[in-house]
Amino acid sequence: MHIRNVIFCIVLFSIVSCDYFSFTRKNNNQYIDTIINLSKVDVSPSFEKCKELDSNTKNECFRSEIQANIARSLSEIDFIVDEDIDEVIYVHLVINNYGTVQLKDIEASNIVLEKLPALDSLLKVSVKKLPKIFPAIKRGIPVTTQYTLPVKIAIKNY
Repeated sequence: MHIRNVIFCIVLFSIVSCDYFSFTRKNNNQYIDTIINLSKVDVSPSFEKCKELDSNTKNECFRSEIQANIARSLSEIDFIVDEDIDEVIYVHLVINNYGTVQLKDIEASNIVLEKLPALDSLLKVSVKKLPKIFPAIKRGIPVTTQYTLPVKIAIKNY
């Protein structure tokens, strides 16, 4: 009985130490990296006019285009306030894997939210007016990304 246990342990040890149970896969003497950094994308989202630019220029083009489009849309509205507002708010957007943009959240002070109660609905309209966006790409696959956009709100009381 004791010899069976020893043989069983030897067989079990040789099976467990086999390369077939390794967590890294070999492919023609190369190790395949299966670790994926999910917080970074290979290609950032972009507008048509930014699509062919290099990575750094594309990111700057995208940021400036989205800010300009939202600023243009908000500038068409006559805000009436009883005191001046000069603050930066943060608009959190989600760009899905089809390029559809959605307003996720607005990060603003209580003063801005109190003085401009319709700001979130106005920003939703501004976001819907954005031109077609090409989604971010990760390993050749379109992916959903989140984007935070700082927007300066400067309104004078007249």
